[in-house]
Amino acid sequence: MPAKTAKRIAAAPAKPVAVEAPKPVVVREAMEKVEALRQREGVRVGMVRLGRRLTRDALRHIEHPENLDRTEDIHQVRVQCKRLRALLRLLKPVSDAEALARENARLRDAARALSAFRDAFVAGETLKRVFDDTAPRRVQDAAVMLGVTHGNPKRKRDLEAGFENAARDLREMLATLRALPVEARGWDAVAPGLQRSYSRAQTSFQKCRKHQAKHLAECFHEWRKRVKDLAYQLEFLDNVEPTVLRFMRKEFRRLGTMLGDDHDYVVFAEQVRERERHYQHLATFEPVRKRLRQRLKELRAREFALATPLLAEPPEMWIARLAGLWLRWKNPRLAAVTEAQLEKAATEATVTAGTETAKTQPVAGAEAVAKTEKKGEGVGKKKRPGKAEDKK
Repeated sequence: MPAKTAKRIAAAPAKPVAVEAPKPVVVREAMEKVEALRQREGVRVGMVRLGRRLTRDALRHIEHPENLDRTEDIHQVRVQCKRLRALLRLLKPVSDAEALARENARLRDAARALSAFRDAFVAGETLKRVFDDTAPRRVQDAAVMLGVTHGNPKRKRDLEAGFENAARDLREMLATLRALPVEARGWDAVAPGLQRSYSRAQTSFQKCRKHQAKHLAECFHEWRKRVKDLAYQLEFLDNVEPTVLRFMRKEFRRLGTMLGDDHDYVVFAEQVRERERHYQHLATFEPVRKRLRQRLKELRAREFALATPLLAEPPEMWIARLAGLWLRWKNPRLAAVTEAQLEKAATEATVTAGTETAKTQPVAGAEAVAKTEKKGEGVGKKKRPGKAEDKK
């Protein structure tokens, strides 16, 4: 290298390295992403494959700890249990409802047994979020009063037993899932469960917004579970459509994260109220309670703003729109069918099915798929001249 060139390079100011803020989020999402249904596999085969994959991931965190504290292992096992429960709920309308309810309760109890170990960690993290680390001394004082400490001997002693029980329950659930029949095929096997989840999320949202629930905290807790179910079920369809459906899934997941923070705030507020009965340091608890109410109010305003467009569509029309996306995915030759044609077919199927059928048998989207498939056979084909035209 010439001396002048080397001198010029050495004298040049170093370019600042651009740090992309969203990059950690993308990495985390890729780590948590579950493989979705594939285009050329049946729904039952795909659901069993997904159940096997989720169970294997949960068992990996149980049998191979990532750290001594095992906080991340607890979180991942509980998340995989929630995904598996969402998968069981998706199949419930078209399979053995009794067996699926039994396995759902099994997974619920397994995750609930680990939630007590997670609460100690979540309480400390929630306390930090309430103050944004702007008052570390105040955080320390409140943490001592609330008993937010780590390294509890009982926690370490009972955690392994909880993991062993969860591993046994996961293996038994997978054996049941492999033996379950599915009484429908294709979109008919997916549509009823999806529409049921969307309808339940929409109903819970309306109750929370109108304050019709007797206990508002329980209402938000129910809404959180329904939204997470729907987000996980849409995750199983991630390969169907790369733009609209994937964006919808990410928005429902973001709403579920907000509602999860909402639940953490509510649980933490209950812990504060319990500790106030045992301590007289009201000056320590007062800023915590005041800041907690403020953060919860701001968070719920954002939740309503995000959920309003997501849950505004009637369930019948929402599922019909997804049916059109499924149709194009499974039948590439029908890619030329326009969105207007799909909506028209879905509307005709909904009207024909009747109001009562739309509520009890939510398969209007499947009927629209069947009608559109017949129309789509002629897409791209030229009309052959008739005999009269031949004579001319």
